[in-house]
Amino acid sequence: MISTIDVTIIIAYIIGLLILGWFVGKDNKDQSDYFLAGRSMPWLPISLSVAATMISANGFIGAPGWAYGSGVSPYMVNIGVPLAVFFVLWATMPVMYHLKLTSIYEYVEKRLGIYSRMLTVVGFIANSVIQISSMVFIPALIIQHFTGWALEVVVPIVVISAIIYTLLGGIKAVIWTDALQMVVMWLGLILTIVIILNKTGLGFFETIGQAKELGKLAALDFSFDISRTNAFWAATIGGTVMWIRYFGFDQGQVQRIFTASSMKGVKKSFVMSAFVMNIMYFLFMIVGIMLFVFYGGREFESSNGVMIDFIANHMPVGLVGLIVAGVFAAAMSSVDSLLNSMSTVYVKDIHERFFSKKNEEASLRLSMLISAAWGFVIIGVTLMAFSGTTRSILDVVGSYISYISGPMCGAFFLALFTTKANDKGVAIGVILGFIVTYVFGTTAGASWIWKPAVGLVSTFTAGYIASMLFSADKALEEVSKLTVVGLRKFMIESGQTSEDGVSIVPLTFDKYAKIVLAFFVVQYIFLAIIAM
Repeated sequence: MISTIDVTIIIAYIIGLLILGWFVGKDNKDQSDYFLAGRSMPWLPISLSVAATMISANGFIGAPGWAYGSGVSPYMVNIGVPLAVFFVLWATMPVMYHLKLTSIYEYVEKRLGIYSRMLTVVGFIANSVIQISSMVFIPALIIQHFTGWALEVVVPIVVISAIIYTLLGGIKAVIWTDALQMVVMWLGLILTIVIILNKTGLGFFETIGQAKELGKLAALDFSFDISRTNAFWAATIGGTVMWIRYFGFDQGQVQRIFTASSMKGVKKSFVMSAFVMNIMYFLFMIVGIMLFVFYGGREFESSNGVMIDFIANHMPVGLVGLIVAGVFAAAMSSVDSLLNSMSTVYVKDIHERFFSKKNEEASLRLSMLISAAWGFVIIGVTLMAFSGTTRSILDVVGSYISYISGPMCGAFFLALFTTKANDKGVAIGVILGFIVTYVFGTTAGASWIWKPAVGLVSTFTAGYIASMLFSADKALEEVSKLTVVGLRKFMIESGQTSEDGVSIVPLTFDKYAKIVLAFFVVQYIFLAIIAM
């Protein structure tokens, strides 16, 4: 059982977060404040927020458990993050930033039409429900471990807490509290490493040396076996497509980027989030292999139980409370950001599009009620989709969302990189792309990480061919300015090339693009060196 001191720390920490959420969000007056923070947020908390959502409690618990069994090779799932960020900075984000959107799916209708927009909205909602449910599952497991309560009791408690947290402050509270969570998670990560070393009585490099002898530092697998999730080709190709969707076409991430006050802020946020996210994820891998040495390779019933067992049985009083509070609050901060984004998508892409009279903006009250309504959907999905799983939560959630990533990328690629694509053709392409991905995923014996690439190629191919069967429903001049190449030409001709000393033109290879591209290459060099 957890000590009174730890319980006190957990309660105080969560109350403090709620107060902070209320304080930073108390001045919200309309949906622009609630959804976009008036486009006035500094770049640093935005970058920490983007990274925190993806790492969340899943990373703190699931990543060490995955590395416990597989060594540092699961890092390959994240290897494509900098390449994806490079692509988004270089090609797609300048288009979205130029249009000053609230929902990224508004772009799909501007460029294509309502059918494609609704399909991408459905894809986002399905993806978000899966992600949020996984983020709820981990703190629920921890609370269950310490209390013995059933998940059917714990999950509603976690979700309702997140709903309250979300309603207090909107996106502004989401970003600032996410930034705080990232600081706490770094503290917890460092303290965990220190405690493991103290428990083993070994030095850091001695512990890593033992892990290396056990084959835990081998990450670069150049096998063409499509069943291997962490192989080089699978992670580099399929993983990069997955991350392009995440950073470029997912409302949950792009909405926070839209809160930046300038393109310079957008680019700094993206670059910093890539570094923070991957460095932290690699350190979680290190924790996992150190725990393998600490436990002597002991088998666990569930990979998610490795870190939970260490927290419960080997961390000192006081620190347990801080770690559990950090994990719980990190989950809440991830859940609230996606709830806020799901509310944004419903309000902008469904309510105002179909139900609002005279295109009036939905009220702040309705926007908040929608956030609350989504929360109750999460409870059922969490219990149905994740209860009883023994694999790493990161592996499980990746396998679920892999069916969605490719078709969503395909729709945006058709819109952004072709002028031929039209609404009916792309809609057909998305549906066929999903079918092809599903058939591939269930019959080919391939790892889930290949499915995003298969979905992208099949959707793009089918959508392009289908578009040629239908007459264009938008003028070429209108369409061209909404593509990457067309907008670049228009902005150069009209002299709209920079803002605050930073290029805002698509396909500009500036210092920010070079930094993340260099980081992408350095990762491979580093992984090759540590395996020698």
